[in-house]
This record gives sequence, structure tokens and C-alpha cells, in this order.
Amino acid sequence: MVIESCILNSNLFPYAKKIGYNLVFSEDGLIGIKRVTFSVENGNHLKKILKGISREHMLVFVKPLSIDSLKYAIINKRVNAIVLDDENSKIFRKTMLNLIRTQNKFVEVPLKSSKALIYKAILFSYKWIPNVIFSSYAKNFNELWNPISKISYLTILGADEEEAYKFVILNPIRLLYEFNSINN
Repeated sequence: MVIESCILNSNLFPYAKKIGYNLVFSEDGLIGIKRVTFSVENGNHLKKILKGISREHMLVFVKPLSIDSLKYAIINKRVNAIVLDDENSKIFRKTMLNLIRTQNKFVEVPLKSSKALIYKAILFSYKWIPNVIFSSYAKNFNELWNPISKISYLTILGADEEEAYKFVILNPIRLLYEFNSINN
């Protein structure tokens, strides 16, 4: 089973299927498993958002914009994964990375991010973040990455093949299993 962990438009599912994906996590939730992504400024804002949603049938991803919101997202069990991108990379400091490791939290990195950030995320994965996922974040057909291209791109940027395979194939499956175990 191969999972694309983020498409923004469910109309892309037929194309995703043709290039090798069996399942998608989609923001609009029309096909595959529904996921929601929240950008939050602080921990209190995240608390309010999480109170208002049911996690039963959707994955919850949080893009923290402050250290406070990052810390709360890491320790909160209702948050399935944390989004790391160019906008919030400065808040991922050593203490937060250690907390991510001890909480065994998933971290998602959009492939639309800069090469420097993707390289940094690969380095983080070797020491601090065992559960990194790289996602297409595709709105259009031309933004959809096939699994082989993802693995090749990550190896070019410094990951060994085994780790790249883990980022693209195994970690999304592990996230799905965790999600299913919570909901069953």
C-alpha cells in the first residue's frame, strides 16, 4: 500500500492512483481519508480549535507558528502530525525536537518547501524525528509527486535509500495504522 499524505483537491485521486498511490489523505475529504490542517499562533488558539472538532473520522495536522503552539501540538494526543515548512522552521529548536522524539510525533514536510528545509528535515530525522513524512500538497495535477520521484529527490538531497523509502512509504502507513487504532 502506498499513501499520498496530502492532496488539496480530491479530483486528483484518479491521477494519484495511476502514478502508484492506493490511498490519499485529502483536505476536502471527498475521497480517501479526510485530514484538516490548522495554522495556529499560540497554544490557547490550538486548544479552542481542538475542542471544537471531533477526531474520530479525520486526521488532524497542525502548523504551529510559535514555540508555545508547537509544544502544545506535540504533547496533545488529538494532533496526529505537525507540519514543518519554510514559514515555521525557526521554531524547531533542539528542545522541541527532543520533545517530538520522546512523544513519537509525526512531522510532515511539504515537498513545495525549499531544498534547504528538506535537507534540514532529513538531518533531523537521523537524530531527533523518527517519523518524518514528505507530502506533495498538490492542488493541481502537475504538483503531484509519484512515489519513485519522491524517493529519488530525497536521496539526491541527502537521505539514504532506506530512509527515503521510510519517509515516503512506511511512515504514512504507520500514521494510517495509528489513526485506525484510535478510531476502532
